[in-house]
Amino acid sequence: MTKETFLQKLMPSYEAYFDIKNNVSIGSRKFPAIAQFHSRSEKYVLVRTAKIWSTEMNEYVYFAFADTPSLQDFLSLKGDVLEAGLAQIKPHSEHMYSYVTLILAADGLPEEIIKEIKKTKYHKTYLFSLHGWMYLRIAAVDLSNGTVYTNHRGKELLPLLQNILS
Repeated sequence: MTKETFLQKLMPSYEAYFDIKNNVSIGSRKFPAIAQFHSRSEKYVLVRTAKIWSTEMNEYVYFAFADTPSLQDFLSLKGDVLEAGLAQIKPHSEHMYSYVTLILAADGLPEEIIKEIKKTKYHKTYLFSLHGWMYLRIAAVDLSNGTVYTNHRGKELLPLLQNILS
């Protein structure tokens, strides 16, 4: 399966809930697509002005392609995605959480990148979690052997990506 075919099969899973932009440049990096999800929930009594609570949840997904990246290429990509995602997050008293997600489709993944993905952890709290928190999620698809690798937070993406590959 080619990277483009993989992305075409994956996009319908995101189109229902996410706002998708294709062929996006962020700084000097080009992404074949990015997706954003925003959800707001609130509870009120009788009228909307008598609000009891409200929360906001966000996800920013960056889709990337690579042939067979080096560790340095991957670390650079991860840093650029994290920087772009953190710039999107606007914490406030109703912000609950945000995910910054990288989905990488590659023709091959060296063992050093697989180890780096598995050990990647990034978590940030805003005002001692009173203004929410964020997590970095990473999923990399090795198209040469049909294997998906994720960090701990990215495991939620595993069933979706494996289903696309099969």
